[in-house]
Amino acid sequence: MDYTRIDGKLFMNMVLAGVNKLNTDKASIDSLNVFPVPDGDTGTNMSLTLNSVARFLGQIPEDEVTVAKVAEQMSYGALMGARGNSGVILSQILGGISKVFVTKGDEADAKSFVEGFAGGVESAYKAVVKPMEGTILTVCREASEYLTSVYEDSFTIEDCLKAYLEEGYRSLDRTPEILPVLKQAGVVDAGAKGLLTIVEGMLAGLNGQIDFAAENKQETVVENEFAEFHIHPDQITFQYCTELIVRSRDGKQVDAEAAREYLDTLGDCVLVVSAGDITKVHVHTNRPGKVLEYFVEYGDLNDMKIENMKAQSERFGVADSSVEMPAEHKHMAVVAVSAGEGLNEIFASLGVDYVITGGQTMNPSTEDFINAIEKVNADQVVLLPNNKNIIMAADQAAKMSTDVQVQVVASRTIPQGIAALMAYDSEGELDDNVEAMTESMQYVRSGEVTYAVRDTSIDAFEIREGQLLGIVEGKIKAVGDEMQQLIHDTLENMQMDDAELVTLYYGADVTEEAANELLTYLEEEYPDVDFELYNGAQAVYSYLISVE
Repeated sequence: MDYTRIDGKLFMNMVLAGVNKLNTDKASIDSLNVFPVPDGDTGTNMSLTLNSVARFLGQIPEDEVTVAKVAEQMSYGALMGARGNSGVILSQILGGISKVFVTKGDEADAKSFVEGFAGGVESAYKAVVKPMEGTILTVCREASEYLTSVYEDSFTIEDCLKAYLEEGYRSLDRTPEILPVLKQAGVVDAGAKGLLTIVEGMLAGLNGQIDFAAENKQETVVENEFAEFHIHPDQITFQYCTELIVRSRDGKQVDAEAAREYLDTLGDCVLVVSAGDITKVHVHTNRPGKVLEYFVEYGDLNDMKIENMKAQSERFGVADSSVEMPAEHKHMAVVAVSAGEGLNEIFASLGVDYVITGGQTMNPSTEDFINAIEKVNADQVVLLPNNKNIIMAADQAAKMSTDVQVQVVASRTIPQGIAALMAYDSEGELDDNVEAMTESMQYVRSGEVTYAVRDTSIDAFEIREGQLLGIVEGKIKAVGDEMQQLIHDTLENMQMDDAELVTLYYGADVTEEAANELLTYLEEEYPDVDFELYNGAQAVYSYLISVE
């Protein structure tokens, strides 16, 4: 059928079709990672971001599915679920598309897609401080510009999507010519391929090739996003856990700071997070009706949940000492990302208040950071992403947390995060801490040891699948077949001439005996350098190396 207009249900089916298409193809997109390492996760991050979209679309009542509501939920779901740089950029593209579609009401026409794709380009470029061409940004821009140039009033929605894909794939094929690193690795840009895969899915959904909505119903069960703490009923001061989403109308935006101040008079565990016209609210109170009355003045209330925590606690019984308790309110707190039990313990010992489990193979989402910010219960919060691919999600969470002062110390590695904590002052102020922690990171050099998952050529190296890789500050600097020699070669690329201390964190795939043998070898090779060894228990990377 030649659709010139679609309603909300068909639009939602198209989006869900894009979700399912990407879920199916994510492994092949992961394989396009330039570095041949086990954490090639562009497809996975984009897939998880879209699964959050599907989860939020599943919250729309069946009789309220309009194009505008689908667009709102798509934008908010992508924003909250964004993981990794690719997921954050995708969330901005979808957010820009949604800004157009939320104005369309019940239905959208073919021209809406032309305008929507253009809005996605604008939002994506604004979100990136230094846009890099030859990436998803280039492809979404060139595909949109082509669609705009060829569009005619006689176009159907299918015509629009096909034109977008036609130029999108031509643009994708050009990415190796724009980014030499892609050409050298023999791949195209993974993020751009992911975006085109989504649009392919949307086209399939438009044509009704798969019952995507039926698949979605089984996968979009919404769990309580705020873990409530099971304590003795007598210890509960505020009985009702109250959650809702406010959709502003008539341009009347929620003042997050004023709302938080008001909710503080009604209870505790307050969270107010705004993203455009949507505000998420959470509070423990004895007067949930007052909460609803306050926010109904701003717009429509959705996804309301009021749960009796005393009744829940009575069902669960008195908790033992291992149950997580609400954090006491504090002036300053640190949230850090870590990828191994040993590393988690190290971060906790250095003053981190909340550790988000994640890193190389599972990048935390924007929502993960927002929930962590709420749980530490502090006036000021420092976020340590400890991975270059997590910084954008942390930045996005910091911008959304308008009721708590949040800043990101842009640590790109675990050693940088640990170095930053050496300058942390829990009694200090946020700006001073961020400045001191950022400066402290400059005195450490970071290395990683992993293995190749495929044959490839990078710089001067011809790499075979299974070989060991030594990575220094994000670049492959050593390749080999024997661990001790590989780490020696890696260290030689880490300015060992002026090194005073080298710290090794060994991973889950390394035995304590092997790690100690390596330590002995290195102490003999570098007698003037102090070495320390810790069990980080991280996945993917056999060793993390810090040189100071």
